[in-house]
Amino acid sequence: MREDPRHLLDDTDALAIRDPSDMLGLVEQAGDQWREAAAAVDSFTPPADWRRFRRVVVAGMGGSAIAADVAATWLSRRWPVSIQVVRDYSLPLWIDEETFVVACSYSGNTEETLSAWREAGARGAERAVITTGGELGREAEQEGIPTITMAGGLPPRAAFPTAFVSLVRLLSGVGPESDASPGGNATLGELAVIPETLDNLRSEYGRESVVLSNPAKELALWLGRGWPVVYAPEYPLAPVALRWRGQLGENAKRVASSHLLPEMNHNEIVGWEVQKEFYPATRVVMMGDHRYHRQTA
Repeated sequence: MREDPRHLLDDTDALAIRDPSDMLGLVEQAGDQWREAAAAVDSFTPPADWRRFRRVVVAGMGGSAIAADVAATWLSRRWPVSIQVVRDYSLPLWIDEETFVVACSYSGNTEETLSAWREAGARGAERAVITTGGELGREAEQEGIPTITMAGGLPPRAAFPTAFVSLVRLLSGVGPESDASPGGNATLGELAVIPETLDNLRSEYGRESVVLSNPAKELALWLGRGWPVVYAPEYPLAPVALRWRGQLGENAKRVASSHLLPEMNHNEIVGWEVQKEFYPATRVVMMGDHRYHRQTA
């Protein structure tokens, strides 16, 4: 007889057997991780000449890059500085000494990030580093490059709070100062409530909350029976859809798909008209947000 999956999601011992690296525990500790990161970066002082930059490039991969995606979207409509994330060995040709380049690698040994970091140095770009150490940390120390050192010991995909807090602290010294800049009162006020919010979400959706009252567990059961397809509005949830897709791959070992609105309405939507044989295998998640454009809604 097959085990009841609902029972398994409420059985902490069964969950532990199926989650030997305790990824669920790491997710549940996000609020604490956020607080520890905020305390660790509080003493970091950005150089005064970073204020002149209006273009920022963050080189990173996987869990180290998603923090930059979230920061770029969050700041895009409040801060007059362009942030672009590069997930590759090489940089766009336009990057030069007028560009501020941040290399973010949790391990410090990500080969794509190291390649982009060295290329930025060769082009004369101003650089900074966020890492736990590794080769990137060693080279940054040798060259006297400003560095925020993150706490180690985590799988990179579980270090999002640390990477995000570190990046926001670093960016607080870049570009024009204002109430809405990364170091401004408005943004700092928004960030201050996040650890408590994460704690509340842990209580509501964590392992101790049973399936019958836990929408997260219900969603997990439903997604587990098919191929996840995630749709979200370009602003502000594009990085959230990307994060879901990546986490489903790394943690659930499940290939997933994601696309954005309204772009999806111009191409992928047509595929749903002729792919009816795949419908029973798909599980579509539509992410919404009150900042939808009315046409998208």
